[in-house]
Amino acid sequence: MSLAPVKLRVPLGVQVGVVAALFVAALVVLWTTGALVVARERRRSEAKGLLDRAGDELAARGSGIIAREREFPDYPEEPSRAELDRELSAEATAALARHAGIEGGYLVLRYKSFLGTAALKGKPNDKAVEKAKKQSEPLTQGQGESRLPPLEADLIDIQVDAAIRKKQVLFSVEELEGERPVTVAIRTAPLVVDGRVVGASWVITRLVDPLFVDRSLQGYRWATGLALGGIVLSFALTAGLARTVRRQAVERDRLQTDLRRSERLAALGKLLAGVAHEVRNPLAGIRSTAQLWQRGFEVDADSLGGLVDEVDRLEEIVSSLLQFSRADAQDLAPGDLNAVLAEAARLAAGPAELKGVRVEVELDPDLPPVAMAPPALLQVFRNLTTNAIHAMSTGGTLRLTTRRHPSRQAALAIVADTGPGLTPEVIGHLFEPFFTTKSEGTGLGLAIAREIALAHSGDLGAANRTEGPGAVFTLTLPATQPGSNGEPR
Repeated sequence: MSLAPVKLRVPLGVQVGVVAALFVAALVVLWTTGALVVARERRRSEAKGLLDRAGDELAARGSGIIAREREFPDYPEEPSRAELDRELSAEATAALARHAGIEGGYLVLRYKSFLGTAALKGKPNDKAVEKAKKQSEPLTQGQGESRLPPLEADLIDIQVDAAIRKKQVLFSVEELEGERPVTVAIRTAPLVVDGRVVGASWVITRLVDPLFVDRSLQGYRWATGLALGGIVLSFALTAGLARTVRRQAVERDRLQTDLRRSERLAALGKLLAGVAHEVRNPLAGIRSTAQLWQRGFEVDADSLGGLVDEVDRLEEIVSSLLQFSRADAQDLAPGDLNAVLAEAARLAAGPAELKGVRVEVELDPDLPPVAMAPPALLQVFRNLTTNAIHAMSTGGTLRLTTRRHPSRQAALAIVADTGPGLTPEVIGHLFEPFFTTKSEGTGLGLAIAREIALAHSGDLGAANRTEGPGAVFTLTLPATQPGSNGEPR
């Protein structure tokens, strides 16, 4: 037993949503990473300013104390160093009390030792400062030397030595490796009294987000990966949409073919019903006349003439049906629509004069050529002009006009009259086979005219005049390119 493969179809909305979500996620990650970069640079800039203020205050408080130390003996006693350490620690604690998260202290060249180290946790309060000032026990390590932060001790030693040698303030941001790597900003400055370097001050602060570089790189990788994923999925989605569009185009063509077939079948049904109705009346007349002759009635001229009239009516119906069926069987070639409309105006002049109708012609000299079968179009115009003249029983104006289409490559031929116009009911059925408002006629004239227009890839429409009573029929035909052998643009 074989299992048929199952095709999983993801809805188009879900596909578009996934692609959009990937791009949005990439933008969010990229924006977040960029914000971290900006924040880090801002923190670095703020750290420099903060360390400058803290370092200046630390130097101001400690330089005078260090300068007062006597130069002899060359090897001071430990109690003197411990006393100096306590005093400098109190001053350092007081100086850094207003600067949260900053540690600092001094290097005293006379003792070649780091003294007065203030290692603060967070922002100390005033009570902590007073307690440090009144502290009686020295903050010492070993032989009276203050303890430096263990991770930053080497960095402080190097930076202080460089500041003393260069006799200038130094600022640096360094990445320190350890159990928990940190990023620190350090400022060192020499203490100069009367042109003599007596020591140095140092202040240091830990910057937030010590693993910033790794996190930034990781963020950029995520953003790139999400963006690439979105691009790949968008390409796949585009390919799927292209396949869908092709399938829909094929399906649309099939549906249009089926629709045209259905419309033709529906039109054929109406046509057959109309044919049956139109043919039944002449046949009834012919049957009645033949039955009278069968019963022995004399064949006179009137009955024979009526029989011929009914046969002529049948022939007219059959001829119209043939024209209707052959409306699209025309050979088209580029031609001048003005010439065809001018000929239709010439042929309508005689019947119009008999009805007191004035014929006006306005032809556009720049009208583009159209693909046409001139005899078929002449039949359209003759049908329109004949209907217009019949509608103006008491005289009026028949106006024939050509012009370019205002928005697309097409030519317009307009036949307008000043008759009573068309009712909405009539406009709705005007081009249906066998529909007529006249007591005589087959009702196929306008239906044939419209079929001819459609066979020319054009259209025939009807409406009422806007500036007065009357009807307007507009034939729209696509223009052709020079040398296109009748193919519309």
